[in-house]
Amino acid sequence: MDQEEQNVQETSQEQTSEQQEKMFTQSEVARIVKDRVKRSEDKMRSQLFEEAKSKVKAEQDEAKKLEEMNATQRRKYEDQKRDEELEQLRAKVQRQEMEQTAMGILKEKGISVDQDVLDLVVADTAEKTSERIDKFAELVESKAREIRRQDFSAGAPKQSGSGQKIATLDEFKRMSYTERLELKKEQPELYQDLVKKLF
Repeated sequence: MDQEEQNVQETSQEQTSEQQEKMFTQSEVARIVKDRVKRSEDKMRSQLFEEAKSKVKAEQDEAKKLEEMNATQRRKYEDQKRDEELEQLRAKVQRQEMEQTAMGILKEKGISVDQDVLDLVVADTAEKTSERIDKFAELVESKAREIRRQDFSAGAPKQSGSGQKIATLDEFKRMSYTERLELKKEQPELYQDLVKKLF
């Protein structure tokens, strides 16, 4: 029987140990569960609130960055536009200065110019403008020499010192009879020279 008593004692000890464990009533269990649920809910709310708060802050930061980027881009665009306008104004002023310089140089060389000539000789840089001025001056000078050569090779000047027109042999050939008579009255020596050359 010893063994039965031992079993009974063991069973009673187990029951005693279970009884020594706290026994909760239904209301206590409900309250404990309710407290745990509330703590879990509070913890979840707190976590959700923190997550939402961090998301909102991140979105606000991103929106601010985008706004700043847009403002930065806007500033960059406005700066670029101002730089372009400034560059255009500088180029315009530089062009006017080069036109004035070119006009002065050409006047020193005895060449009167208008805006068309300035548009022809003025370039983007001073070196190119100087080269163009030199070429233009050479062209004008060579044309002037050619015209002078033609004038001297034609013989007598086109007008006499008294302001009377001097006729050339070709002009004399094309003159009508009345024009020749008029020439004979006004310039008898020229008339005699042209008649001699004609025959």
